[in-house]
Amino acid sequence: MNSNIVELRPHQVALLIAVFLSAFSAPLTIPFNIGTIISTFGTTRAEAGIVVTVEGVCISLASIICSRLIVRHRVRKLLVVGVSVVAVSNALTLLASDVVFMIYCRALAGAGCGIVLCVVMATAARTRNPEMMYGWISGSIGAFLSLLAIMLPVVISHGGLAGAYGLYTAFSVAGMFLVIGVPNIKGSCEESGSIDFFQSKQKRIRADVIGWIALLGIGFFYFGQAGIAAFVERIGVGNGISLTTIGNILFASGILTIFGSIGAGVVGSRFGSTKPLILVSGLLCVSVLNIAVIDSVFGYFLGVPMIWLLPAIMLPSFLGGLAVIDPAGRLAGAYPAFATMGGALGPVTAGAVADSGGFGSLGWFIVAMIILGSALMAGATTKANRLRVMPAI
Repeated sequence: MNSNIVELRPHQVALLIAVFLSAFSAPLTIPFNIGTIISTFGTTRAEAGIVVTVEGVCISLASIICSRLIVRHRVRKLLVVGVSVVAVSNALTLLASDVVFMIYCRALAGAGCGIVLCVVMATAARTRNPEMMYGWISGSIGAFLSLLAIMLPVVISHGGLAGAYGLYTAFSVAGMFLVIGVPNIKGSCEESGSIDFFQSKQKRIRADVIGWIALLGIGFFYFGQAGIAAFVERIGVGNGISLTTIGNILFASGILTIFGSIGAGVVGSRFGSTKPLILVSGLLCVSVLNIAVIDSVFGYFLGVPMIWLLPAIMLPSFLGGLAVIDPAGRLAGAYPAFATMGGALGPVTAGAVADSGGFGSLGWFIVAMIILGSALMAGATTKANRLRVMPAI
């Protein structure tokens, strides 16, 4: 039996997800943030991308560090530190008078977000049904994104950058109170599962290598996804679509993500982890080409929701596969580091590609990154499928 499993009551699951969302409101709304930064400071696309890139890099670094510390600290303690740092950083962003000061503020916010994200993902991996847990997390992100997509255009039109980050500050302050209700369980245990695959140290090391390669792959995958997501607002405006309409599209994207994520969690491991990966990657490439290369309004309306929906469908099965490879949750805890590193580097690189070659060139570049990432992830999903059919001892 695996003593690493944690039992969370429904209200504890809800509180854990609410704390995560309260800290992560700014990173979830990168398209609006980039547009607001450009409008406020008159920057180029690449310069605006640097701000969110720095924030994402710090999320990644903090996640890596936290994934190594989580075995020695309790969940509530780590969450208190993370959410408090985010709240202070969001408040400081309101004082930004130039891009340089804003970069420092968002770097600090990224460190706090990284701690929160690592703790939540590692804890989810240790539940009895990690696919369902990740489905709830991803679905909640979709619901929150829908809420923000409705609120932010109004807030930005009235208050600009200060209005947006004032809203983020309010959410993170609320999270500081919510974290009190999160169970004060130990972050992780050193022992692994009981499957005989883990009884051999050599095989365990081999599994870890496969897992880390897959995490590198998820970095490339989200590098591509974030690269196109960061500029859907700019592409839409270029096609004559109003900011309010774009907000409505993102609202619909969030609603679809709710049902897609929860549905993927309910399906769980019935189709393994590889088939969802192949399906999602193929459809995502088609969506990117519709948005950036074909450059039609109809393709834009169809493709934009897929940018958020498809990764949300894939996430429960992929992270569930990582939980099979590493029941202690360390790989899942490190997942945010690679996902956010890719998400951080994506916007600034995409901005440079778009500035030099236009959005058409950006579309083909994004497709290449998605294919590369999926190929690297396939090793872990295949290994997880094999482990699922092995008898436990």
